[in-house]
Amino acid sequence: MRRGLWVVVSAAALAPAVCAAALALVGCGAPREVAAATYGAAASPLYDRGYKCDLVERLPEPPELVIFGGSRAQRFEPTLAEELTGLPAFNFAVQNSRPEDAYAMARHLFWRAPGVKLRCFWALQATTLSDAPSHPGLLAEPRLSRFLPEDLLAEQRRISVSREGRELSPDNRFTARGSLVYNSYDARLERGVPFEQTLAGYLSALVPRAGAPAAYDSARAKSYFERTLQLFNLHDVDPVLVIMPYHPTALAAFRAVGWGAKEQALMTYLKNLRGTYRFHLLDYTDIASFHGSREAFYDGAHVKSVNARRILRQAVKDAPAAFR
Repeated sequence: MRRGLWVVVSAAALAPAVCAAALALVGCGAPREVAAATYGAAASPLYDRGYKCDLVERLPEPPELVIFGGSRAQRFEPTLAEELTGLPAFNFAVQNSRPEDAYAMARHLFWRAPGVKLRCFWALQATTLSDAPSHPGLLAEPRLSRFLPEDLLAEQRRISVSREGRELSPDNRFTARGSLVYNSYDARLERGVPFEQTLAGYLSALVPRAGAPAAYDSARAKSYFERTLQLFNLHDVDPVLVIMPYHPTALAAFRAVGWGAKEQALMTYLKNLRGTYRFHLLDYTDIASFHGSREAFYDGAHVKSVNARRILRQAVKDAPAAFR
């Protein structure tokens, strides 16, 4: 397989340039020149966005498959993805991911290796398309924030949520290709906390929110979601959009309070995009759709590696053309 050219440079070394004509169609000029980023080194705070940008810079070759999503997608293993597809992969899933994150990450990867055909596996949930305040890690990471407009960044810095609990824990462990192998969920299991207790706590916290009206609008999120789809389409890539599963008990509890309306709103929106953008849509909300295990969850939503592997295998089986 012929690999694309891997341009290994620091953010500081990027000279101003004119964006390729294809990228210009989605309104992306050259990124702002930025100072060298130190996130992931000795600097504080350390966010997952900066840490994963550091990992990308250490790769021996550019990824040809990127995994986007929030914390629920961090267990997807790039090594398995490469075994299944032959494509070197990278897991760019981060805490509380929003479409702005995915857009900036895609721009970053295309900017670093413009000759690479970068396939996309994007893990979604009903709350992905939400104009929630940007994660402070996105605002703090110049290698990503340079792809977003200054007015948006200024606005988000004014309303940004607290940093507390959002910095990367020193206990978290990732592979060189970005997949999470250890965090507080694993530590809880090691302490002997039973799953039933964890699930009960999850339901107590999340069921009221599942039945409540959406907390935020979605205009900004949808705009960046569609920009990201268009960006990949312009690179002759049809992204794979995967609706992530819930533990059956959690899914039943959510739907009992009205979660189905949010699920339907997401599916209607995505289906209405067909004809404008090209993508594969895989609904794995129910574990039966990918032969998932109800035992392979950390709580009501976060999958263990067993279910992550089954989702990856099923996605490659259900949308083989997307990984060629």
